[in-house]
Amino acid sequence: MIVFQISDYPMRSLFVSLLSFLSAVVVAAQSREVGPYTLHPIIPGVTRIEDANHTNPAGIHLDAQGNTKSFNNCSDMYLIVGRDRALLIDLSNPIKWDATATESLQTLVAEEIGSRRLYIAVTHHHFDHTGMLPAFKDNPDVTFWIQTPEFTGREIFPADRTLPISGQPSLDLGGGWIVDSLEIPGHTNHSTSYFLRGKHLVFTGDGIGSGNGVWIFSAEGFAQYRRSIDRLIDYIRNPDHQIDEDQLLIFGGHYWQKREKEKLTMRYILDMQKLIAEIKAGTAREERVQFGRPYLDRNFISGDAVITWNKADAERFQAE
Repeated sequence: MIVFQISDYPMRSLFVSLLSFLSAVVVAAQSREVGPYTLHPIIPGVTRIEDANHTNPAGIHLDAQGNTKSFNNCSDMYLIVGRDRALLIDLSNPIKWDATATESLQTLVAEEIGSRRLYIAVTHHHFDHTGMLPAFKDNPDVTFWIQTPEFTGREIFPADRTLPISGQPSLDLGGGWIVDSLEIPGHTNHSTSYFLRGKHLVFTGDGIGSGNGVWIFSAEGFAQYRRSIDRLIDYIRNPDHQIDEDQLLIFGGHYWQKREKEKLTMRYILDMQKLIAEIKAGTAREERVQFGRPYLDRNFISGDAVITWNKADAERFQAE
């Protein structure tokens, strides 16, 4: 009888590789559909919920001739389940293409969190990140953890169950699962990102884009964004925040938009910082774009980073 010792280096290396492979297979196998949603595990306790399924997949759908026949710019929610509480980040598009959307979302969240109390956070006010609010708004067991200045004049959350982030920038979900918030204005005035402490994961909504361009709607928005990128890098590199930038993974609000990129990492953020400097110097690569919004007429590109902004305002920025 031959007995292999895992302590032997070659066998140990093979064993670790096999475990990694099997873990990846198991995680992939756990993706599942519930109504119009698909759940994709990230790590145990953290799930990406995409408002797309096999009948309406993410992105652009082409016909046999290569023409666009439909488009699902699906928006992602992220569910973090701690020992005592759970946090749902963002509320996706308002789903009209599946009549079961509200019931399906309520059911899948309930199945994932069990008896834990649910908290909900929103990265910013745009409709494709608040669309399914009606599924939870009237539930007395749900608390909203909200960057309230982002919703000034848009008071859509129940006042008696809204906890302002300004008074509590971190949320303890129990068992060492803590979520820290950080404002990253630019895309909107109070866009907010959420770091899962010690896990090297950040959920950014549209605050820095999802790999296919962050939309900036004004010169003031760009000035905010410049400051936000510097602040974000400083925050990540602060040892008090327990983030390993070599392991950091970024999950944006529209995961499908990363397209051919395997994942978004710290390089993406550093490329954003580099791109801002290149826009200032007038050396950034540019391409004309049309999105049905006349102001958004240029993509500025460097490495993995894309900023969708305005050519005239970029020239004024260069002249400052």
